[in-house]
Amino acid sequence: MLSDKISDLRRQAGWSQEELAERLDVSRQSVSKWESGASLPEVDKIIAMSGLFGVSTDFLLKDDVPEELAEVTPAEAAPVEAEPEVNEYGLRVLGAADVNRYLENRRQCAPQIAFATALCVACAAPLVALQGFTGAVFGLISENLVNALGVTVLLVMVAAAVGIYISAGMRMGKYDYVDKTDFALSDTTRQAIEDQKRDFTPEYKQSIAHGVMLCVLSAVPVTAAGILDAERMTLLGAGALLVIVAAGVFLFVRDGMIMGSFDHILKRAERCLHRAMRRSR
Repeated sequence: MLSDKISDLRRQAGWSQEELAERLDVSRQSVSKWESGASLPEVDKIIAMSGLFGVSTDFLLKDDVPEELAEVTPAEAAPVEAEPEVNEYGLRVLGAADVNRYLENRRQCAPQIAFATALCVACAAPLVALQGFTGAVFGLISENLVNALGVTVLLVMVAAAVGIYISAGMRMGKYDYVDKTDFALSDTTRQAIEDQKRDFTPEYKQSIAHGVMLCVLSAVPVTAAGILDAERMTLLGAGALLVIVAAGVFLFVRDGMIMGSFDHILKRAERCLHRAMRRSR
């Protein structure tokens, strides 16, 4: 079975699931699902593994094809990249594999960026909410200690957000060529991107609707506390407001990044083509 072959070949190469995932530019969870048989790799990933492991795609896909591993190390077995296709205006034509890797990278990084942004929005929530627990509730615990705890949690959340931003930014940096070089898309690749965008649109609209609903509902805790005229509850409500808004922001940023990746590569290719056409006149 393909799942067993991937697992066996990976172990023979001496790689962990994380190392294979890095070489294929996928998540470790994807490799784990391939090896457990929960999902199948895409065609371009099967081709990439064929080169990495030094075996044929038939060996990977068919159970009745006996084949010895090539007498080369996995690193040496990596396929040699073909010369990039160039269109009539001298623009490099991005292949479907390049585009899919870019879109998959953005899809994987979007939740990380969204979570980091949500942390930044909600970082003051513990400090605000803890003000409602000072005095009689904490008894012997001083207000200064409560404030120190709130500030500490705030700084930890901000530091975590910065770390996530840096990590995701480094992963996304591998695809800077989309912004730094001119390229074109074939009609087939462009249509495939538009199809993916169309398929994702319902999910995107649903996330935006849920995000708006959360932002509207975030005022409920503060409003309720104001009606009850309870200062302590007002502080807790303000903390809850920040957390609820952060949840809405997470949805906006996550699905907005994914939708934006479709629009970005399509519009970028269009702008590159227009510039190339003007230069050729």
